[in-house]
Amino acid sequence: MTRQTELKREADRLATLNSYKMVDNAPESAFYRITQLVADIFSAPLAAISLVGEDKEWFKSAVGFAETQIDRDVSICAQMIESGEPMVVEDASIDPRFVDNPLVSGDPAIRFYAGSPLIAPNRKVLGALWIADTVPRFRTTKNQMNQLNSMADIAMSEMELSREIGLREQAQKNAAIARSNLDLTLALSDIASFRIDLETGLIEWGGAYMKIWGEDAGESVAEVESALGRVHSEDRDSVRVAMSAAAGEGEKFEARFRIVLPSGEIRWLEGYGDYLEANGRPTLTGINKDITNSVDQQEQLKLHTRELHHRLRNLFATLQSIMTLTKNSATSIDDYIERIHNRLSALNRAQQILLDTNFVTGSFAALVKDLCKTYPKVRWSGPDIILAENAMVSISLVLNELATNAAKYGALTSDKGLVKIKWTIVAVEEGPDMVKLTWSESGGAKSVSAPSLSGFGSSLIDHSITRNLRGEIDRDWAADGLQCTITFPAPDDKGYS
Repeated sequence: MTRQTELKREADRLATLNSYKMVDNAPESAFYRITQLVADIFSAPLAAISLVGEDKEWFKSAVGFAETQIDRDVSICAQMIESGEPMVVEDASIDPRFVDNPLVSGDPAIRFYAGSPLIAPNRKVLGALWIADTVPRFRTTKNQMNQLNSMADIAMSEMELSREIGLREQAQKNAAIARSNLDLTLALSDIASFRIDLETGLIEWGGAYMKIWGEDAGESVAEVESALGRVHSEDRDSVRVAMSAAAGEGEKFEARFRIVLPSGEIRWLEGYGDYLEANGRPTLTGINKDITNSVDQQEQLKLHTRELHHRLRNLFATLQSIMTLTKNSATSIDDYIERIHNRLSALNRAQQILLDTNFVTGSFAALVKDLCKTYPKVRWSGPDIILAENAMVSISLVLNELATNAAKYGALTSDKGLVKIKWTIVAVEEGPDMVKLTWSESGGAKSVSAPSLSGFGSSLIDHSITRNLRGEIDRDWAADGLQCTITFPAPDDKGYS
């Protein structure tokens, strides 16, 4: 045997010994009874169960001396580690192997020694069960050694049993820790675990089950029928079918359903699970996840998609109308291009503000501020008002037409010209509050005449205010520019008039 092989074998033996967790442990009554019984059977003043470690021999139990350990160098039973065979020494004082051993030359002055190795199931020798006497013995029979070997087997079986119990206890602890960690993970993930005994109908819950099924779930939803009673009546049959189908070979439990809490709150859940036999009993185990927010988001997405589709239809209809009517009123190609450009800019201005918020409503103040970027001589003041999409488009077109007319015919034709836009919300005793907007031009060229009120631009203003905003408009052409008052119902919290 090479040195490397020898070291490997010894490392494996020590690993086996350590797996029994016997070394340095407190005395155990079972091993002491075995040792005492062996001492009595053989009328031996000394007996022990020894475990041989790397550099020590530990006495798991001993009769006749108080030591708990000795150096491996003076261990007699260590001689059996390599052979794995029982050993008998009739008179150690004349045996060359032990004559100088302190246990022989000193206390306890061992002369006779008989030992049987403790052999683990993997054939590693861990130590020995041995007896000793202070006087030589020359008549040890085969039957006596068989008895000693049998007692060694019993001691080894006791060690194996103790190890199995220790492994089982550790496995139970590990399982409890794993279960606790799983419950914590599920709780933090807002997931509930369930384990249903399909014979009794009892449910073992874990994770975030109280958060999902209600604070009273531990008592009120402790069995299948009470849980199904909390499932929405329209979904109950489908959940029963999914549970029954899970018992089929290769099938799993999958269901999406609603539950109704005692408060009346409705939640959407997803359930996943497997059918299995646990201790011979049919069991359905799995998880529930609250998907209410996801379902709500999907519904909101559908609503927004429908709203966007509706808006696009309205936008295309508005574009088509503007392009057709502008063509009919334009005096030239250049005039057509300019008018279309301005009106499309007004539409784009409203749409961009809507897109910057929530697609559905927008800020009136932001719309006016954006207009001022195109017309720097326009000043404004007033509280911010949230308008719905249709109102935003209408008021944007109105302001664009007024600004275009001011640039062509009114105050903005002069370097000293100025436009002031001011709006307030006026309380009304009966009916909704009203928005009062004034368009005031000053400093314009006094020789410029007012535009025709029969053109498409004026018609667009009137239509947008009276039809779309359900308001009124009053125009007054002063000497240096238009004075215009527009009133329409103030919108509600959602931007609708």
